[in-house]
Amino acid sequence: MKKIECACNFLMDKDAQGYIDLSDLDLTSCHFKGDVISKVSFLSSNLQHVTFECKEIGDCNFTTAIVDNVIFRCRRLHNVIFIKASGECVDFSKNILDTVDFSQSQLGHSNFRECQIRNSNFDNCYLYASHFTRAEFLSAKEISFIKSNLTAVMFDYVRMSTGNFKDCITEQLELTIDYSDIFWNEDLDGYINNIIKMIDTLPDNAMILKSVLAVKLVMQLKILNIVNKNFIENMKKTFSHCPYIKDPIIRSYIHSGEDNKFDDFMRQHRFSKVDFDTQQMIHFINRFNMNKGLIDKNNNFFIQLIDQALRSTDDMIKANAWYLYKEWIRSDDVSPIFIETEEKLRTFNTNKLTRNDNIFILFSSVDDGPVMVVSSQRLHDMLNPTKDTNWNSTYIYKSRHEMLPVNLTQETLFSSKSQDKHALFPIFTASWRAHRIMNKGV
Repeated sequence: MKKIECACNFLMDKDAQGYIDLSDLDLTSCHFKGDVISKVSFLSSNLQHVTFECKEIGDCNFTTAIVDNVIFRCRRLHNVIFIKASGECVDFSKNILDTVDFSQSQLGHSNFRECQIRNSNFDNCYLYASHFTRAEFLSAKEISFIKSNLTAVMFDYVRMSTGNFKDCITEQLELTIDYSDIFWNEDLDGYINNIIKMIDTLPDNAMILKSVLAVKLVMQLKILNIVNKNFIENMKKTFSHCPYIKDPIIRSYIHSGEDNKFDDFMRQHRFSKVDFDTQQMIHFINRFNMNKGLIDKNNNFFIQLIDQALRSTDDMIKANAWYLYKEWIRSDDVSPIFIETEEKLRTFNTNKLTRNDNIFILFSSVDDGPVMVVSSQRLHDMLNPTKDTNWNSTYIYKSRHEMLPVNLTQETLFSSKSQDKHALFPIFTASWRAHRIMNKGV
């Protein structure tokens, strides 16, 4: 359909409020051009495929208008009302949206990329799959999304320090914050405290997102070595409930003295028997995940931690321990390290070992239980079998001359119901680098 161009400085009758009245009209595919579009009422008009091309739209009313595929090629929208407007794929990108009321509007799949948004309201909006990538929410006043449907909305690297997401629908919502405003901020306390408050307004069904945002904020502060008693106390108050407090990154920031306490505890118990409580398991599993170099230095400690964590009644602790276990044994080098001998035992084929491969000796938790010797890659293949890597013959030594073939799975490794009512391999030794084996033998 051919676009109809309309000059916006035309003389028309105005209503009692001084508005040019373009209400209840079918303006499909019109192209409005001008310097400033001011005091125009588009109340309940059909604006499908309309383009507005101007420097500014001010004091205009789009209440209950149909706005499918409307394009705003403007520099600024000021004091504009979109209450109950409806339409998809509306393009506001790169506009300054200053005092714009979008409340109760339906604007799915719309584009707010790189907008500067000030003093605007998005309460009770339907914004399904809309994009706010690199948008800047710059007002000191809180940007409100209360009771809005934010399903699959992308807030990607937004500058945002104030906001209210109370009672929102947040399924598949993505929110990452650009923290560049931390630098040279004259009111750093206020900025951080506003972000803490905003994160906590997200509904409880967005717990994972809330935790991720809280952790990223704390990591940013730790990287920049920003420590302030005011907002640390605010974090203690706000992040003192689940899920925040379980995260060791947050705990180590708001309870900074605990890091040294845990380090001292690990050093003191490096070679002794340890019984871990739930919080210690959470902390140390995350600590080893972040720095796997600690494992070799604290191997006995690590073995006991994994053993007890895999028997925990907390499913999250078990899952994290299982992930860490598999990550630790992973190696990029595949080495067939066993050869048959006349006694039908298996021994190391040292000619096939590489300097980067690890050898593991796995023990049972019971006296005189089965023992297994295996390379890191083979163990990884058995725990993560594929058509190409499935290793059916697992050689386990119950005694010096007796082999027991077993399919090694998470069940046979750690289930208390397997093999004589105890787990086969709940704990394991440190790895020995292959070159040490080649030089010294086994």
